[in-house]
Amino acid sequence: MHLPINLQKPLFVLTLMCTAVTHAQQADPMAANPRNYRHYLGIVVQQHPSVLAAQNQIESARQDVEGAKWQFMPTPSIGAEKSNKSADGFTDRRTTFARLQQPLWTGGRLTAQLDKAQAQETIASLTLAEQRLTLAQRWLQLWAETQAAELKVQAYADSEEQHRKYVQQVQNRAKEGQAPRSDTQLSLTRLAAVQAELEQANAQKRQAISRLEQMYGGPLPVSAIRWTASLPNQISTNGTLLRPVSDWITQIQDQHPSLQKAAAVTRTVQADVEISKAKTYPELYLRGEILDGDVSKHNRQIYVGMTSSFGAGLSNLSTIAAAQAKLDAQAHETETRRRDIAEQVQADVQSLESQTQRLQYLEQAYASAQEYLQASERQFAAGRKSWQELMNTAREKAQTLAQLADAKSLHWLAQQRLNLLSMGVDTYLNGNANP
Repeated sequence: MHLPINLQKPLFVLTLMCTAVTHAQQADPMAANPRNYRHYLGIVVQQHPSVLAAQNQIESARQDVEGAKWQFMPTPSIGAEKSNKSADGFTDRRTTFARLQQPLWTGGRLTAQLDKAQAQETIASLTLAEQRLTLAQRWLQLWAETQAAELKVQAYADSEEQHRKYVQQVQNRAKEGQAPRSDTQLSLTRLAAVQAELEQANAQKRQAISRLEQMYGGPLPVSAIRWTASLPNQISTNGTLLRPVSDWITQIQDQHPSLQKAAAVTRTVQADVEISKAKTYPELYLRGEILDGDVSKHNRQIYVGMTSSFGAGLSNLSTIAAAQAKLDAQAHETETRRRDIAEQVQADVQSLESQTQRLQYLEQAYASAQEYLQASERQFAAGRKSWQELMNTAREKAQTLAQLADAKSLHWLAQQRLNLLSMGVDTYLNGNANP
C-alpha cells in the first residue's frame, strides 16, 4: 500500500504555544482585533434570554415600589346601595356615597411594605447582575474548552503528518528489502492510532464551538476562535501569587452580586417580620364621606376610627414566629453562599499557581522531546534507531503538546475568572483585564 506524502505543515502556532510564558505587561495580542472573546461575551450578557427576563423583572419591581408609595395616600371609594324598603315607606330606597380614607398610624405596616418593595427592586437588579456574571463565567469556561480543543487538533494534525512521513520511509525500506513487510502494517496501525486521537480532538472542538454558538444564539466566525491566553500580572516568574488569597476573597466577596442579593433578601424577610408585627397593633384612620340617602339633603361626615385584626384565632402570632425563623434561615444561607464563593476563589488561585508551575515543566518537557525527536530522526536515517522508537517519540511529543493545551486553557480560565470576579462584568468587558 502506498500513501502520498503531504508537505509538512508549519509549526509556527505550536512553537508559539510552547515558548516561555510571556511577560505580564506584554500588550494584548487581541487588541488589534476588537471582535475577540470579550466582544461576543458583551453581546451575550446583553441579549441572552435570561438577561432580558431579568430586565423585565426589574420593571415589574419598580411598579411595585410605586404601588407601595401610593399606600400612604388617601383611599377614595364610591358606591351605591339599595335596600328592600325605605325607612318611612315613601323616600328613595337607594343610597350613594363617596368616601376618602387616610391612614394616620398603621404600626409601621406601610413603611415595612415600602421597604419590602424597595428591597425586591434591589433583588431584581442584583438578579440581573447575577445572571450576567453567571453567563460570563460559563462563556469563559466554554471558550477555554474551545481553545484547548483547537490546540490539541493542531498538535495531533502535526503528529499525523510526521507519522505519514515515517510510514512512507518504512514502506520504502520494505520495498528495498531492508525491513519485513509486516513493519509496514504495524506502522500503519500506529498512524491509525494518531488519526483516532486527531478525530477525537476534532470532535471535542466541534462540540465546544457548538455550545459556544448555542449560548451566543448564532454562528461565530472562524476567525473569532483564536488562542487568547497570556500570563496574568498577579503571578511572579516563579509562579507565586503576589496577592494573598485572603485579599482576593475579601475583594470578591465585597462586590459579589449573590452576596449583595442575599443581603437584599434579608431586608425583605425583615420587612415581613415588621408587617406581621404591625398586624397586632390597631390602625388609626381619618375618613370623610358624603352620603346621599334622602331626597331632601346630603349627609357629610368626618370620622376618626380605629381597626384591629388578629387574624383567625391568634394566627398573627404564628406568622411573626414563622417570619422570624425565615430571617434566621436566611442568615445561614448567606453564610453558606459566602463560604462557597471563598472556596471557588481559593480553588482558582490554587489552580493559577499550580498551572503556572505545570506550564514551566511541560515547556521544558516539550523542548526536550523536540530535540530528542530530531536526534532520533537522524539516527533512524543512519540505521541506528528503529521506526518503532521513532514513532513512540513522535507520539510522546504530541501528548506533551496536548497536556500543554490543557494546562494553558486551565491557567487562562483561572486567571480570567479571578479578573472577572474582582473587577465586575462591566469593567472586565472594557478590556482592562489581561487577555
